[in-house]
Amino acid sequence: MKRLFVLFALASCSSGDNDPPAVDAAPPMVDAVPLADFCNATDPRTVPVTVLATPEAGEAPYTSVLATAQTSIDVEVYLMGYGGILDLLQAKARAGLRVRVILDEGKKDTNQKYFEMLVAAGAQVKWSDPKFSYFHAKFFVVDGKTAVMSTGNYSKSYSIDLERNFVATDSDPADVLDLVNLFEADWTGQTPAMQCTRMVISPVNARERILAVIKGAQQTLDIESMQFADWDVRNAVKARVEAGVVVRVLLADANWIDANATAVTFLKGLAVPVKWIPHLHTKMLVADGKAAYVGSENFSQTSLDRNREVGVILVEAPSIAPLSATFDKDWAIGTDF
Repeated sequence: MKRLFVLFALASCSSGDNDPPAVDAAPPMVDAVPLADFCNATDPRTVPVTVLATPEAGEAPYTSVLATAQTSIDVEVYLMGYGGILDLLQAKARAGLRVRVILDEGKKDTNQKYFEMLVAAGAQVKWSDPKFSYFHAKFFVVDGKTAVMSTGNYSKSYSIDLERNFVATDSDPADVLDLVNLFEADWTGQTPAMQCTRMVISPVNARERILAVIKGAQQTLDIESMQFADWDVRNAVKARVEAGVVVRVLLADANWIDANATAVTFLKGLAVPVKWIPHLHTKMLVADGKAAYVGSENFSQTSLDRNREVGVILVEAPSIAPLSATFDKDWAIGTDF
């Protein structure tokens, strides 16, 4: 499927009782963008994705982009939380921007108060579609021009200031347009048309794209993940080990993530060194220092096949370098299982 040139404008969409009518009249502006064949996860970008690690980077990767919003902010997140992200979403909604947020309904006990706070500020808020086991994506798009994806949720005191996570800022026009279209589909309860995209989206293409990065490793493979449970992923790693690839794995504490106990047994059976660090929540891997995945998708069957998740495959050296450097830092302080 070839995309040659797209002039894209969003019509306003009604969300029900929570829509502030005055804001609906100001849809976000998306520029005309030339688009070629960006259908493969490894197609090069016009602008490299900027990747930063938290907690070191703090809230800045999120708030610096949100602060620039002039017309619109669209958000999909599993868990909202107190901090600069919530503060800016409320402030921008009060200022008359169109702010739309989809929260995971399965975590209503946590998200309800943030739902109410955002609505009170003038934002439009919806609960996720129950067809997903978990609405686990974590991204927002500002003015239809910049997308910020993360492995972590939006609580400053926990997800951002405590956990190991990564934040990826993407201003490539094709990528951003795909996330605009994905949000519109999720907002309106439609199936997204994602046949031609670089993005890693569950349950659309995440399994095949993450496995492709693993299977492509020829010399080294570093994995830093909250979970390592899916058997296709495990067996793909096993095949790389048997092919002579040097594999290192960092996982979350097995006392927190039960599935990691069997993962450790599996990896030790392959003589793969495996360590853990506290508060490891990220989901990423780097193959040969030349291709990487980072996103909300855990390496579990539910995450890959039944959730809404969003991530990216990276082939640009400036984007991969922070992932490799952070892995080496964490590996140096990690504890052997």
